Amino acid sequence: KLPIFVGLWYFFNVQYNIQNKMLLQAFKASWAVSWLQLAAGIPICFLMWATGFVKKPNVTMDDIMKLAPSGAAFAAGQVMTVASLGSVAVSFTHVVKALEPAVNAIASALILGQVFHPIVYASLLPVFFGVALASSSELSFTMFGFLTAMASNFCFVTRNVLATKLGSVGDMGTDKTERKTNQLAVLTMVATAVLFPIALVLPGGLLSIPAAWQGAIAKGVPADKLAYMMATSGFYFFMYQLSSFWVLSQVPPITHSVLNTLKRVVIIVVSIVVFGTPVTTMGSIGTATAIGGVMLYTVTKKYYSSKGK
Repeated sequence: KLPIFVGLWYFFNVQYNIQNKMLLQAFKASWAVSWLQLAAGIPICFLMWATGFVKKPNVTMDDIMKLAPSGAAFAAGQVMTVASLGSVAVSFTHVVKALEPAVNAIASALILGQVFHPIVYASLLPVFFGVALASSSELSFTMFGFLTAMASNFCFVTRNVLATKLGSVGDMGTDKTERKTNQLAVLTMVATAVLFPIALVLPGGLLSIPAAWQGAIAKGVPADKLAYMMATSGFYFFMYQLSSFWVLSQVPPITHSVLNTLKRVVIIVVSIVVFGTPVTTMGSIGTATAIGGVMLYTVTKKYYSSKGK
């Protein structure tokens, strides 16, 4: 199962980043795109339950209220990621998102009370240095793109930490893969509901869809191509999240972290090739340093965790 799950995770994530960037270049309504991509997962969830692919979870309104903060973090993380991808190069967004382990270390200490050895925190310094180096030489750099990518790190880490803390909420199924699938399904629905009123009233939200659609058509984007990019970006978004949860059901978090780092390398390389993103020498060194720093952090964390420190 694991090689299939990892292959699906990488495939869907790469496809999402490509389709999403192409959509955002043509369709100028990022809040609407964020909400539509979240909502796209709901019919997939109902299809999985209707076909018996996974057993329908048993959750109460009280369970949903407990999961609301995690769902809100999920929604915010999606909005911030889409905003960053629309503002800067895909490769740069993912270099900044390499800082996620550092954010996770802080959040784990604050929310879960997990404090690591000082050397573990020190091993994160190359990540900070690499991202700073890549940012200073990034040709597509905007402060908005950088800050939204960083904000997405905080949001997704909060979602993951809260999901871990609230892992026993509701009857999500019997085996681990089924539980992870249903946990994502419920979080997707909660996140979609939380984001809806915000996406409805803000500029670039759901009420901006007609104007954004006409704007894209005016740029020469065919209506069928626009609809295809919307549909596929939503499908790929949910499926990459789902396959990531599947991988997590098969391996320890530390292994998932390594695979996630390697996935970022794949996305960075593919996006540079597909979009012809210009890369400077300093940017390449910064990216390599940041990715290498994440690997160093992962190994260091595993070493000290095994020593019980």
